[in-house]
Amino acid sequence: MLLVQKQHLVPAVWPVDLNTGANSGDYVSMKNYNHLTIVIMCTTATGTAVVTLKQASAVAGTGEKALAFTKQWQTGAKWKFTAPTGRFTVGETVTGAAGASGVVAESGADYILVYTVNGTAVVDGETLTGGTSGYTATANGAGTEEDILLEVAVTSDTFTIPAVANRMYVIEVDANTLDMDNEFDCVRLHIAQANAAKIGSALYILSEARYTGEPMPTAIYD
Repeated sequence: MLLVQKQHLVPAVWPVDLNTGANSGDYVSMKNYNHLTIVIMCTTATGTAVVTLKQASAVAGTGEKALAFTKQWQTGAKWKFTAPTGRFTVGETVTGAAGASGVVAESGADYILVYTVNGTAVVDGETLTGGTSGYTATANGAGTEEDILLEVAVTSDTFTIPAVANRMYVIEVDANTLDMDNEFDCVRLHIAQANAAKIGSALYILSEARYTGEPMPTAIYD
């Protein structure tokens, strides 16, 4: 089956400058779907914006309240190196002598996977330095695998999109994490007003449907 015959795609936020105001995605109903993937894409490096999720018992926003989530995924990259003086620490910011920087999601003997990577490319042979550990290494080539998504822990049911250009952020929601006892089955994304220019958009992908076919069951009506 084709993807459009198994999953339902719904625009959440059309491309917009997130600095013009708060951006509330439309509610989607999960009555016919067990899972929701929310994809946020942003360009422009200047602005930051806070992301939260809301739940309700109807697409009109009835009884709206916060929806808890503990992780998100975001665009990352792989930096290889040689001659490390120690093991870089997960969660620390590693900076290159030429200005590249990223937060460590995974630390290997000769590589790190990093997210919140800035717009400066890694230079072969430059020194990489851990901001917390103080360890150093020599970059072995430029950064690679810039299309990978890395898991990042979320605290207090929110995260801030950093001032980094051309990045993607993903949130996964299972229907059973909603307040099912009180018949909450609708979800929406909320992106607060960015503090500076930042072009962004978002997409809902509903999956694990009760029924499949073409067209897929609507999610914008109760």
